[in-house]
Amino acid sequence: MDEKEIENQLKNAAEQLFLNQPTIYHFTPETGKTEWNLAHHLAIEIHKLFPTFDCDLELTKHPANNRRPDIVLHERCCHKRNFLVIEVKATGDLCDTIRDARKIDRHWFTSPYYYQFGAVMNFKQNKAFHVEVLQNIKRPLQKPSKS
Repeated sequence: MDEKEIENQLKNAAEQLFLNQPTIYHFTPETGKTEWNLAHHLAIEIHKLFPTFDCDLELTKHPANNRRPDIVLHERCCHKRNFLVIEVKATGDLCDTIRDARKIDRHWFTSPYYYQFGAVMNFKQNKAFHVEVLQNIKRPLQKPSKS
């Protein structure tokens, strides 16, 4: 899989989110909407497209000073199959996209995690969104398993 294929899958997941949750931005004045809520519903749609990976949200990563990526697709209990780390933004602001892309490169593309891909998904209130996918060029080559 390459960056373009992942980008297309993530765009598909965002479109499915809005189809399956048409009121995702509709709350009473007493209810505050958060990125966490958006990320939760988005993760459900993403996991449908990548079912061979475990999908987790807001995991605390102790070696990374307790930073928490929004969504990860990986295999639990090891770093060998750290596939995709996603940061979700609900601002629509390009500066947030750039900041989160740097965070992915600095924290999730390095030891001990070495996620293969990273993505920033930035949503606006009008259901428009931007997806940026990065491939980890720092990732060590995986040795083929011996049969």
